Amino acid sequence: MESSQGTTVAQRRDDEATYLPLGEWESDGAKGTVRIERCGPALCGYALTETSSRGESVLVNMKPKSHDVWTGSIYSRSSGSTYYGKITLKSSGTLHVEACAIGRFWCSGNDWTRVEEQQEKMVTTSRQWDVRS
Repeated sequence: MESSQGTTVAQRRDDEATYLPLGEWESDGAKGTVRIERCGPALCGYALTETSSRGESVLVNMKPKSHDVWTGSIYSRSSGSTYYGKITLKSSGTLHVEACAIGRFWCSGNDWTRVEEQQEKMVTTSRQWDVRS
């Protein structure tokens, strides 16, 4: 019975990894790429630059609120201010990022796209082309 319990735990860890927004993301406006990684029990996001693979912190201490929602702080590079933030994993390739101001009364957000997903689609397309030719 112990071996089947061990298998269940391993499967849960795999499932949890699928529901974490770890990796590189791009905003709709293509204002840059953000790498999301673990920072203790929370998630943090860093703006990537040409000179640094771990730039300025933009998602700060995002803690799990539910299965696919994390809340914490979002630093706006354009305004230089930090806001209450919420990220929601809508699918494995889409992350909704929202920042709120004025006592969380006024919120604005947009969807980010996982960078790896775009690369996988390009590889799949070229493989299909090779098969046809």
